[in-house]
Amino acid sequence: MMPAMQQQRIIIAAAALKWAALDMAPAMAQETPPAAWRVECSGDGKTLDCRAVQQLFQRDTRQLLVSMLVRKAPDPKAALVTLQLPLGLNLTEAVQLKVDNGQPEKQPIQTCTNTGCFVSMTANERLVTAMRSGTELKIAVQDASKNPVEMSLPLLGFGLAFDKAK
Repeated sequence: MMPAMQQQRIIIAAAALKWAALDMAPAMAQETPPAAWRVECSGDGKTLDCRAVQQLFQRDTRQLLVSMLVRKAPDPKAALVTLQLPLGLNLTEAVQLKVDNGQPEKQPIQTCTNTGCFVSMTANERLVTAMRSGTELKIAVQDASKNPVEMSLPLLGFGLAFDKAK
């Protein structure tokens, strides 16, 4: 069995080949392995808004390939998730998220701006629990030519960062 980082590099390298038609291959070819999840907070002096964050960047250009923000939801067993993906995706196909080899969650892309395409969702208790105990979150999309592309974010430190973000 391969170590998780080696599997991640293989998955991202495969994604780079598949995204060649989008001219994204140079951006994906040399990724910077993400560190553990971290907590980011902002506030207005009266309230503090914190979220758990994980991002994947291209090593040379520092181009953002995927960013995931997870914050507390009104339901304490759920989470509010915002996912930022690159431009050039097939917008008619849902984004699939799954932890390790679990059941995929499908979510539509809501909007795209000049900074990327965005998915906002409420993650149910099952997905949050899986992210706490899993090793990687697999994100599957289709490029504009309807070719499948899979990216992977490590879940190292997710539970701790999510707990601190609450």
